[in-house]
Amino acid sequence: MSASLATDARGIILSCPACGTANRIAYAKASQQGRCGTCKADLPLVAAPAEISDIEAFTALVSQSPLPVVIDFWAPWCGPCQMMAPEFAKAAVQAAGEALFVKVNTDEQPQIAGQFRIQGIPAFALIRDGKLTAQTSGFQPASRLVAWMRQN
Repeated sequence: MSASLATDARGIILSCPACGTANRIAYAKASQQGRCGTCKADLPLVAAPAEISDIEAFTALVSQSPLPVVIDFWAPWCGPCQMMAPEFAKAAVQAAGEALFVKVNTDEQPQIAGQFRIQGIPAFALIRDGKLTAQTSGFQPASRLVAWMRQN
């Protein structure tokens, strides 16, 4: 699986490219460019999938994000999920500043997967303004996933 950003109930943890300091970007400010708390360098827009750590982080993200949220439901034992991981990461880069891309491990977060009635993986959900607007499943090239996000 590709590298993911960490999350907690207060935001996404993003490392400063200049000094390496971990900075928390509040979900409500995810569409804005931040500054490092240590060296004051500009932080890049969130351009990598963020791994959802718990239900509290997930609830905060979907209720506070001004950006659409694209969710990848996956599991480490799932071959198609492993093939999808680099495409999902590419999609996150292509849509940086336009949407947040997050990953939910269905083995570790079954309650979140249950909310979306996920029955097979990989599966994807799109949340806009705190509401589910679309779902799809199966392998998706990055370009198709971004197009799906933009049209829904």
